[in-house]
Amino acid sequence: MGQTSTEAKREVEQTRAHLGETLEALQLRAKRNLDLKTQLQTNRVLQLVVGTLVLAVTGFAVFGYRTRRRRSTAEQLARKLKLNDLRDRLEEFRDDAKAWASAQKRIVKANGKTKVEVQSKESIGRRLLISAAEAALTALAAGYARRLISGSSTPHERGHAAVSKKR
Repeated sequence: MGQTSTEAKREVEQTRAHLGETLEALQLRAKRNLDLKTQLQTNRVLQLVVGTLVLAVTGFAVFGYRTRRRRSTAEQLARKLKLNDLRDRLEEFRDDAKAWASAQKRIVKANGKTKVEVQSKESIGRRLLISAAEAALTALAAGYARRLISGSSTPHERGHAAVSKKR
């Protein structure tokens, strides 16, 4: 016990320094052990566990998606037999049948009328068509007559003919 106060102070300081270094080492070690990035880089077991977990989650997600998208047996059968196309064709056939039935009704109504009424409607339509054709032919003939009178057959020659008439 013959230590002096200076030796005791030096020993306390050394112990304090040693405890400080130990505390820093423990803090660094705890930080490394709790740091996920460092653990993933160095710990092979943790790498395998995380990889397996990612694969399992992905597999379950794909499995769940496929089971939701899986069609029922009735839907698969309907798709194989193309029942939707058949339904569409039947609807078109129904529409055609309705149109044919309404046309038959109109024919029956027309047959019920006197021949004079039916002929008068047909003759009005015929007259209108003939009048339209005559008007179109008249306009076409007038255009050809103008060309013959002017004596030119192309627009370029017509331009020269117009210039020569002005002189």
